[in-house]
Amino acid sequence: MSAKTSKSRIDISTAKSIFAEAVADGLMSQPTKDLMCVSLDDAVLAGCAGVNPDDIEATEVTLVSLLIDDSGSMAGLEDAVIAGQRAMLEAFAKSKQKDSFLVGMWALNRTDPYHSYVKVDDAVRLDRRNYQPNGCTPLCDRWCEILSANVVYAGQLRANGTVVRSIVVVITDSYDNASQKFDIADCAKIAKDLLSSEQFILAMVGVGQETDFRAMAKKMAIPDGAVMIAQATASDMRHAFHLVSQSVIRASQAVVSPSKAQNQFFTS
Repeated sequence: MSAKTSKSRIDISTAKSIFAEAVADGLMSQPTKDLMCVSLDDAVLAGCAGVNPDDIEATEVTLVSLLIDDSGSMAGLEDAVIAGQRAMLEAFAKSKQKDSFLVGMWALNRTDPYHSYVKVDDAVRLDRRNYQPNGCTPLCDRWCEILSANVVYAGQLRANGTVVRSIVVVITDSYDNASQKFDIADCAKIAKDLLSSEQFILAMVGVGQETDFRAMAKKMAIPDGAVMIAQATASDMRHAFHLVSQSVIRASQAVVSPSKAQNQFFTS
């Protein structure tokens, strides 16, 4: 975080109040609010923090949430993931929309985020020290936690008069096999509400051929046009991050309707 930029602070009471406001504003239903309240712990609250709203000069902001699979099955693709993530951030930094991007980044097996929502220049660049695939795939838990963190931070920005759109992307190579709080039906319930608000784009990059990612995404209520399949090769991984960066930049320009951006995130 740069010296000139402070971070917001959130406690559970404030987060629950923002969820209640989201229900009142029609962003989500009461059952989704109840699910999101289950997710609130210290790690999720850390993800709710971000650049202090008073330090944001842009009148419109795109929150980019990236969830990267760091399970053991990703071993062998470390360098490709690292290179792809760095190239993605470089693309954001070179885009005309740079100042409107705030980036949050998580990994499946990290209880805390790499960081909450920060400016592109302050985002963590992956390397061999901070990206070491190991462990299982608690996909549903981490996905629901990230969506909760996004809603809370976006609520702070909207309360300060900032227009917010949210893009949440998961890159994974497997089904969930380790979640303890949420299941795929919970993912779908939350996703349907957020997509209906037309303030969110939810996307998935599936890595490899051993999982039917389109079927999995459908169960999670992620639109088929926001699903991309990549081979488990270094070149495909780098290409996947490239497409994510280009799709995020295009969607942030708001030149298409929100519903089209949702349904054609990777296709137009």
